[in-house]
Amino acid sequence: MCENRCESHIKIYCFITIYSSVIMSKIYIEGQWYDIAEFIKRHPGGNIIKSYIDQDATSVFREMHYRSKRATKVLQSLPIIESTEKPLVESNPNMLIDFDRWRFTLQERGFFRPSKSHATYRIIELICIFAFASWLISLDAITYKLLAVFVYGIFGGRCGWVQHEAGHRSFTGELKLDDIIQKATIGFGLLTSGPMWNSMHNKHHATTQKLGHDMDLDTMPFVLFHPQAIRSNSFVSQWWLRFQAWTFLPITSGIFVMLFWIYYLHPRKIIRDKDYVQGFFTLLGHIYRTYVIHKMTGYSYLHSYLWLMSCMYVSGIYLFGHFSTSHTFMPVVQQNENPTWVEYSLNYTVDIDTQNPVVSWIMGYLNCQCVHHLFPQMPQFRQPEVSRELAVFAKKWNLNYNQIGYFEAWYLTLRNLNHVGNTFEHVYI
Repeated sequence: MCENRCESHIKIYCFITIYSSVIMSKIYIEGQWYDIAEFIKRHPGGNIIKSYIDQDATSVFREMHYRSKRATKVLQSLPIIESTEKPLVESNPNMLIDFDRWRFTLQERGFFRPSKSHATYRIIELICIFAFASWLISLDAITYKLLAVFVYGIFGGRCGWVQHEAGHRSFTGELKLDDIIQKATIGFGLLTSGPMWNSMHNKHHATTQKLGHDMDLDTMPFVLFHPQAIRSNSFVSQWWLRFQAWTFLPITSGIFVMLFWIYYLHPRKIIRDKDYVQGFFTLLGHIYRTYVIHKMTGYSYLHSYLWLMSCMYVSGIYLFGHFSTSHTFMPVVQQNENPTWVEYSLNYTVDIDTQNPVVSWIMGYLNCQCVHHLFPQMPQFRQPEVSRELAVFAKKWNLNYNQIGYFEAWYLTLRNLNHVGNTFEHVYI
């Protein structure tokens, strides 16, 4: 009798547990709850969707899937949960309503419309930079060859800017074309993988600076941007992070991260997914660029490949250095915190000299990070103009809008690295 009661209690407990877990796996989009318990496993963007369970995911869905008809169809196919429950709103609901109105006006005024002429200019620019570097390296003087390495490095970095925008499907606005452009530019220019980049970068956008969620914080053992992101306290980590402000650009960005991406992380993704298109462009980058250096210099293929790696070293510094200036010194979001989309964008990113065309060019228009995080599928060349309107919106609702200068951004980035390194040393040594 007692055994039967116990067994019955266990069954009831299991039923309640399973039922609760299913109920908990729901998400709120456009005024409707959707059951995502089964969909989580097959979500194309991975488990980042778990971060929005029981939350209002309207903005993140709208901004990350703005041009995807497939995403809309998938959403419509999910089971609907009839509930009067409302998601927790931690911000001023009137502000969020006003934000939606502003976004709609931006859309009506064409700010989300890609420009074919601008996209063409960006591709022609890449071709010209590559041709110029190839000519420079053909000259006899070692000075010109070293300058060629720098220019080739800039070429790789600017391929990074283009692939980033194509990955957001805002370069041409044509999803399939943007997919090919991304794979071509990141494969040929950076010898890496577009899908791998997307899987990491989309998590960053969905949960910017959130501990345990944002991949840009999960950077150990190479570098540590915040003391709460510590994953190990080995002797090597203690020694290395102590000097990370000095090693970040020349060693961490240029060597460790770049080589880790080129020879391990991204090839593994290509092979695992059997991504033949990405594999083609990545191998083409390795082989053709080595061949060009060989033909222009007369060096052996091995010697030429080492020169190519020198170019990738410069690309790593250029790319990862500038990526770090927009977020890494900002506060982090705790795992139990759930900021709104507007708060994620304004409180945990910065805009850098948005009205300076030179800075915009150097940073591939990613100096408008707040705007970019609010509207990731907005063509980036349109974002400097939107930043002026964002300043008005932020002032109206008394919101933080972090705007700093280019050199100030570098100072804050390196200062933070030094501070975190010293904090780590103080705690663990």
